[in-house]
Amino acid sequence: MKGPESYLKAQGIEVPSLMRRGRTAPIDSTLRVFIGHDLFYFSGRAERDRFLKDPRRYCRRLTDPVTLARFDPGARSPRFQYHGRVYYFSGDSTFAAFKAAPDSFAVRRGM
Repeated sequence: MKGPESYLKAQGIEVPSLMRRGRTAPIDSTLRVFIGHDLFYFSGRAERDRFLKDPRRYCRRLTDPVTLARFDPGARSPRFQYHGRVYYFSGDSTFAAFKAAPDSFAVRRGM
């Protein structure tokens, strides 16, 4: 899959660092992480690795891949890994829908 880096750079978009408030993160595919449909960039590998150990600790809001609704992930939020990407769900019903037809929801469509 082609990443968004060339688009972001061409548009002159700066991405805030998730862990260093008030700073921007380099737009670099080796420093990005997708959690479901949400995208995060980091200032370095150590920050990225710390985030990956417990994404819920750092994510205030995520997008449910089935409803596209934003929600606050909690300890009981269903979680599923599909094609190397972790997805969190707002509830058991959207988790079940995703598991039944993951290719229908793994790629974000429209907005």
